[in-house]
Amino acid sequence: MFKFNFNAVELDESDSYENDSHVIKTEELTNSYALTTLPFTELIIGDKSLKLVDEFPNSFNSDLIPGTYEGGFKLWECTIDLLEYLSNNTKYCKEKSVLDLGCGTGLLGIFTLMSGARNVDFQDFNKEVLTNTTMKNVLVNCKERLEVCKYFSGDWKSFTTFNEDTYDLILTSETIYNVNNYMKLIKLFEKKLKPSGSILLIAKNYYFGVGGSITEFLDCLKSSKMNSDIVWTSTDGVKKTLLNIHF
Repeated sequence: MFKFNFNAVELDESDSYENDSHVIKTEELTNSYALTTLPFTELIIGDKSLKLVDEFPNSFNSDLIPGTYEGGFKLWECTIDLLEYLSNNTKYCKEKSVLDLGCGTGLLGIFTLMSGARNVDFQDFNKEVLTNTTMKNVLVNCKERLEVCKYFSGDWKSFTTFNEDTYDLILTSETIYNVNNYMKLIKLFEKKLKPSGSILLIAKNYYFGVGGSITEFLDCLKSSKMNSDIVWTSTDGVKKTLLNIHF
């Protein structure tokens, strides 16, 4: 549930960054904000309160422009469902190395930090999403744990080969709307997931007007080294599916 709170939070904003909506090569960014006051929305998930900073610039004037802006300024509905699932299954988080892939607001990774994750890397296609919303949300929720967070902008193919880091848990929400990116995503999974790790991927069953679907993604996954289990499906409204992908 959402609860609107007219209080404000202190967050870092010492540096300004250039807008770069066409980030291709992976770049590691630094969270170096200084304290200022911004309004936030409070999101209650289980026994935890997440703060979502309200004010951030979205210069794209669209929810999604494939290949240019991948929707990171918006809190997508599947993210809420995955947060609720994690709140009932915190075993995925405790003492784990986590990748929040296509992180956008960063709430998935933030929730794992609050639930005992060892460290979290946040990855998003758009650099300005990371600098204008992800980093601020991490700061206002987990300012005591900034040293265990890293941020990466750029394309999935570039990120796959950027370093040798691997993860116990990869979280990704609404990232399979473009069928042209399926193999790129699956190769990232194969390279970045530890042998005993899990990927929790949640998506709408079908993306009208774009073309991606759970069925098509699972068909592509069959050609990989990975297996999948359906661990949750929606029972009303828009049909959504949560997969646990593993070796």
